[in-house]
Amino acid sequence: FCISVTAADETRHRIFILSAAAAAVILRPKITGNAVIGGRRKHRSSTHSRMKLRNLLFRLLAGALCLVLFNEFFVYYLVLLECQWPTKPHPVNGQEPVKVMLLADTHLLGPIHGHWFDKLRREWQMHRTFQSAMTLFRPEAVFVLGDIFDEGNWVNQKEFDAYVDRFRKLFHTPEGTQLYSIVGNHDIGFHYATHPYLTHRFGKAFNNTGVTMTSIRGVNFVAINSVAMEGDGCQLCETAEKELRGISAIFKCGRGVGHGCKSVPKLEEYSRPIVLQHYPMYRESDRACQEYDAPQIELYRERWEVISKESTDLIGELINPRLSFSGHTHHYCHVAKNRLGIEEYTLASFSWRNKNNPSFVLAQISPSEHTIARCQMPVENTIINIYLVGGIVLVLSSILRLGSFVSQLRIFSRGGRREYRKLANTSANKLPRD
Repeated sequence: FCISVTAADETRHRIFILSAAAAAVILRPKITGNAVIGGRRKHRSSTHSRMKLRNLLFRLLAGALCLVLFNEFFVYYLVLLECQWPTKPHPVNGQEPVKVMLLADTHLLGPIHGHWFDKLRREWQMHRTFQSAMTLFRPEAVFVLGDIFDEGNWVNQKEFDAYVDRFRKLFHTPEGTQLYSIVGNHDIGFHYATHPYLTHRFGKAFNNTGVTMTSIRGVNFVAINSVAMEGDGCQLCETAEKELRGISAIFKCGRGVGHGCKSVPKLEEYSRPIVLQHYPMYRESDRACQEYDAPQIELYRERWEVISKESTDLIGELINPRLSFSGHTHHYCHVAKNRLGIEEYTLASFSWRNKNNPSFVLAQISPSEHTIARCQMPVENTIINIYLVGGIVLVLSSILRLGSFVSQLRIFSRGGRREYRKLANTSANKLPRD
């Protein structure tokens, strides 16, 4: 290094020290072995620190992934494994009971009021619950008791077609399981707001808008359009009552008490029917329920929350059912003896949007007996709490690990500076002074 001879002695001495430090760094292989060892140690420490940081990030991402997989996939199986098919009734004529799953009020959100995140969250919840149930239980038939859509009475034809496609994807059933959909007020509108066009397009998509009968191994299910049970003589109501009387004739002829039975379709095996409809049979409130989960008891209005007394009595008179299933209220209710003196189950909503603790029903039904099991689904608040607790644990553990890493980095940094100063001083002392 060239040093100016005209510089003052003090300035020259400082330049010597800085030059020595630079030489120590640049000419590292040519100076003492201790410096080489110190450099290697520093390099190894730097590499180790980078590896620790990568491991920390990997653990954080892996923990977050496990948390999401548990809450969005595995939790549905864990919760539904607590549910089992009810005790099997005795076979009749050598035939096994029919295994049925029933649910209500899916309320798929539409384009008008449905927020995209709300739609994504609640529809994923219903999809995972339903598909997990299909895997675990494999029912022969699934009945959806109305209000499939939230805005079915408001959307245009293109939006309705998209609605139907989405429903079929979310509630796809495996081979051997038949899906039946009953109409609800959100699908075609309340009685005062419905229109033949709305009824027709729902019927075209789901083959059910009035009163229909389905028989499976001697078990007869009668699906009734509750919106049409107004009894005011409207076209929809008259058509539904006519269909109900036609089915009544089938059952009367099946019992051997009908007239003109030659022109009436014959039952393979007579058994009292099971009613499936959206509105419950008439009751004043859920105080009539032996089991219920409504947060508070409210009085029900005829033709709004329940069908009227007259319509309830008409159904009992015409088809003499032995069991009834319904939805609409969004809360579960089990009535041992309703107005018709029969057992009735009102199903809770299947969606988190309407209920924090949704549920569905599994039933084994023979021509003369039935057994029922209510299945709880994951509770939304529980899932949210798991996310919160899991997220807090991940963040705190990451902060603790990161704090340890930063402390080690500071120690390394201070040690590196001390080695650098020591090396600079040693090199400066070895250089000649004027």
